[in-house]
Amino acid sequence: MALLMNSYEDRLKGLRTLRMFEGREGEFWLSYAEESCRFFDAERVLLLRKSAGGWNPFCFWPLGAVRAGVAEPSFIEGLAQNTLQSALVYSFPESDPESGNTGVFITFRLQCQEPDAEMMALFYRASDTDRSNDQLKRELLFDIPAAYKSNRTKRAIVHEGPGMPDPLDVMLSMNEHTGFLGAAMALCNELAYRFSCSRVTLGWKEGEYIRLQALSHTEKFDRKMGIVQSLEVLMEECMDQDEELLLPESEGTSAVVREHKNFAARQGVPAILSLPLRLEQSVVAVLTCERDTPFSGEEIRSLRIICDQASRRLADLKHYDRWFGAVALDTFKRWGSSVVGTDQTLHRIYGVAASLLLAFLLFGTMDYRVEAPFILRTRDLALLSAPFDGYIERVHRKPGDMVTAFQPLLLLDTRQLLLEQSRSFADLQRYVQEEKKAMAHNALGEMKVAEALKRQAESRFQMIRYNLDHAEIQAPFTGVVVEGDLGKLLGAPVRKGDVLLKVAKLEDLYVEMKVPERDIQEFKAGQSGEIAFISQPGKKFTVLVDRIEPMAVSEQKGSVFLVLGRITESRQAWWRPGMSGLARLSVGKRHIVWIMLHRTMDFFSMKLWW
Repeated sequence: MALLMNSYEDRLKGLRTLRMFEGREGEFWLSYAEESCRFFDAERVLLLRKSAGGWNPFCFWPLGAVRAGVAEPSFIEGLAQNTLQSALVYSFPESDPESGNTGVFITFRLQCQEPDAEMMALFYRASDTDRSNDQLKRELLFDIPAAYKSNRTKRAIVHEGPGMPDPLDVMLSMNEHTGFLGAAMALCNELAYRFSCSRVTLGWKEGEYIRLQALSHTEKFDRKMGIVQSLEVLMEECMDQDEELLLPESEGTSAVVREHKNFAARQGVPAILSLPLRLEQSVVAVLTCERDTPFSGEEIRSLRIICDQASRRLADLKHYDRWFGAVALDTFKRWGSSVVGTDQTLHRIYGVAASLLLAFLLFGTMDYRVEAPFILRTRDLALLSAPFDGYIERVHRKPGDMVTAFQPLLLLDTRQLLLEQSRSFADLQRYVQEEKKAMAHNALGEMKVAEALKRQAESRFQMIRYNLDHAEIQAPFTGVVVEGDLGKLLGAPVRKGDVLLKVAKLEDLYVEMKVPERDIQEFKAGQSGEIAFISQPGKKFTVLVDRIEPMAVSEQKGSVFLVLGRITESRQAWWRPGMSGLARLSVGKRHIVWIMLHRTMDFFSMKLWW
């Protein structure tokens, strides 16, 4: 018990020390984060400040726990909204207290001296077993930042000046801005206030010259003003020598400050300090400070530290705070410099490989092959139709069967024809007898009538005999039945002229390719290519173009031209008319880049022409 009391008293003593803290602001926040984390028995803590872009973290403890494990802005914003309704907010990771994770986030707002400022503390505690003293701990930590701000203001008034600035404070003020000009203005204004300067300017290197970017307490300025051009010349003097230039000059210095002296004489400025901002051992910007009293060695060192810390942040903002084209061009320039430079061998290898690939695409050629669907056709196709009205009696073959010449395929019912044949024969005999009777009685007129009726009956008899002879439909030649599945239609009536079967020859097959209109200009007779059947995609056969139909055929996807070709290989046993597949024909050499882009170029040519 005594040990616990001593530990609690030590923590309270640490809080009292924070209330009377006399160090710099950056040191205060680190100490506050450390003490509050221990006071709350938390694993880590994250301090956040409200800005125009949302809640931004500015301090955390321990130092390795960046953002206290919380990276989602929506999660932090939700916690901030909840603290408006409750002084102390508990939230579980991923908003799932039943996930098995016993940790908990604890959030509350901090009291600020400024009326518009908002700050929030976010703790993570691995155990959520005891909340009894959390409200009391929050009350003890709530107003410590406001007390520190108040004491610091009083001390600044007593000492009649802001004192030596902390570089961390200057960086915090600058990092509140997400744009380059805003950050540059914040840096100039902060340094002008903390170092009692009449003017602080920042110039950035563009090409071989310095261009003024920010001027303290002045949001807009005309680049044609004489003071602006004089400041740029002064900064270029510092950039060319790549060292700090001070006026009045210190003893033993060998730096050239002619432009600084001329500027001081014209403007009546007693003290000027120009400092180069370096990035990767090169000067990227120059910061110039003007005031009435000379700069001390400690102030120069402090400004040097601030410039070293601000250079990277300002360079990143300068690079990305531009439109996309400028950023891409600058990135390409850096890449080109790395390729042709004296270092980064791997990058140069990549650059050379990319250049060779680009040259190959632009100037290399290869066979341009056009794809087109095809159908296997036959030049001899017999359509077998019904010779008379009747009924199907028997079917001998079905589609796919191989047949030989004169082989029976189908038989029609002949019973009705046989009856008609008997009746027709009886009529023929009767008219023959009548003709003989009229001849015996020397009745010339009756004999002529009987003779005409006899010939009519004879013709009818011959027609019936012809239908009987053709009641069995036979194959006209050796081939394959490609259409006519009549096995399920036994006894079904058919009419004269109805197509019952289709028989195709297999000896003379050809390929009918459907070439889109956009590619037909590439084709001519004699070109060769390959075809692959859908049923056998692994086998390729050579095809030669024989003829191109002169008229297009309209289809749902557009007009196509029929290109006829013949297969050079011997016929395979499994080939059948009507089979389909894909044909690829070589139409000549083309540039690779043309093969890759000509479709796109044709599309835009049709869309954008006028």
